[in-house]
Amino acid sequence: MSLATLFPHLVGLHLERVEIADDVIIVHLASARCWAACPLCRRRSRCIHATDARTLADLPVAGRTLILRLRVRRFRCANAACPRRIFAERFPTLAGVRARRTHAQRTALEQIGFALGGAAGARLAGPLGIVGSRATLLRVVHATPTPPAVTPRVLGVDDWARRRGQSYGTILVDLEQRRVVDLLADRTAAAFAAWLSAHPGVGVIARDRAGADADGARQGAPDAIQVADRFPVLANIGETLARMLARKHALLREVTAAVNRAREAIAEPAGDPGAVKAVAAGAPTRPPTRADQEKAAHRAARLARDEAVLALDRQGASQVQIAAQLGSGRKTVRRFLRAGIFPERAGAPRRPSMLDPYEPYLRERWAAGCHNSLQRWREIRERGFSGAASLVRRRVGRWRTVPRRRVPPRGGATPRPTCPPETPLRVPSARPARWFLLHPETRLRPDELLWRATLLGRDPEIRAARDLAQGFGTLVRERDHAAPAPWLTQAAASDLPEFERFVTVLERDRAAVEAARTSAWSSGQTEGQITKLKLLKRQAYGRASFTLLRKRALRVA
Repeated sequence: MSLATLFPHLVGLHLERVEIADDVIIVHLASARCWAACPLCRRRSRCIHATDARTLADLPVAGRTLILRLRVRRFRCANAACPRRIFAERFPTLAGVRARRTHAQRTALEQIGFALGGAAGARLAGPLGIVGSRATLLRVVHATPTPPAVTPRVLGVDDWARRRGQSYGTILVDLEQRRVVDLLADRTAAAFAAWLSAHPGVGVIARDRAGADADGARQGAPDAIQVADRFPVLANIGETLARMLARKHALLREVTAAVNRAREAIAEPAGDPGAVKAVAAGAPTRPPTRADQEKAAHRAARLARDEAVLALDRQGASQVQIAAQLGSGRKTVRRFLRAGIFPERAGAPRRPSMLDPYEPYLRERWAAGCHNSLQRWREIRERGFSGAASLVRRRVGRWRTVPRRRVPPRGGATPRPTCPPETPLRVPSARPARWFLLHPETRLRPDELLWRATLLGRDPEIRAARDLAQGFGTLVRERDHAAPAPWLTQAAASDLPEFERFVTVLERDRAAVEAARTSAWSSGQTEGQITKLKLLKRQAYGRASFTLLRKRALRVA
């Protein structure tokens, strides 16, 4: 079997000898021809001037690094008119001029560099027997030519964060081929319009509600159909409802207090009114922890800032002036002014537990006098509970107001067991309150359903806003082909300032929103490509220049 059969890229060379040292195989080779062609005049020459040695790194063999030692001859050019007098023979199918690696190894380094980047690629290349540092991998990636951008028929556009909160770029995706077309260094309308002008032929542009993308599409491709993504449209109507609820924060607090009082009244055992309150009042209180003290200090600082915002507003200062004077953001100032009163922060929501469906039965057994957590764990296990007994023990431990005694006290009557008080509802902020209003009944707990019914019964404006938000959601989700003109008319005449502003903004982008209800294209594929782009960016953290990131994004896609 010849050398060319095992190694096709070594055609035209003959083997002189092989050296094996530890994990390195050194193969000595020489050209099988007795002549060489001048690289300038292509004239063949047989006159040898000198002989040199050239070392090339090749792909590993059987896990061992392969080094090629070529015996390179220098020839005198036979053409007297040629400006090159001495030339060295070349091996174009094996390696480039003055290269230290074969084409095969360089291709492998390119694939590793594009897939993993510099540091991660070097960690993989070393055990595989491929010689190359992370700087070498990045240099190989940079030297690879960038493929020209192809004009897609359906284009997805969105922005991505180069440095979150500081600098952003634009990603362009071919939605039909599901691949990245190009990356732009900023997210301005002028940059997007210039790209569209340089790549005519785009028929459909799927985008979000960003104004820069809309302006760039109108300037660079005025004949293209713009399709707004449905998710941002639904998010906008939800944010509109949340802004209205933030304005009625005082009402949210009143409704929460009323619901907690109603739950306490329902939880009171028959024949013993006020037992729950007595138990709660007799429960020992723990001293405030360091976290509680820090939380109270933060609340006091926010309360002072809120009072300062309201005081400056009463003096006639604008929101920009208030923000500059207090060192706060304009959004914070606007949120304080819309709320009217100090907006309390909602506590962290309680994580759902697999024990929640069995809590009513546990409370019933507790009120009946069964305070043994292990016994009640056995009972609910027969009802289908698959958790550990420790879950029941921890839940019951929070209900005990005094340490449990194995023997009743002498001469004293055993206190009558009472149902432990349920955890009171927290005052929700505008965002979770929005979900309480929009979620279906099957996804809400009984206390949340009671809270929603109480809120809707107290304020007709909130009820009208909830109906408007649900109606718009039906138009977008179900892709109702009926014209949204009746909904727009109803929202404009609702006397709700938040929804009136939403209608005004929606009218500016009405064509794209209409296309979102009827078109099959969306920005979902674009969002997926942004996720892949984030992965590439974080792989090369600290060395992810825009040029390198663009090359990798176009190659990996």
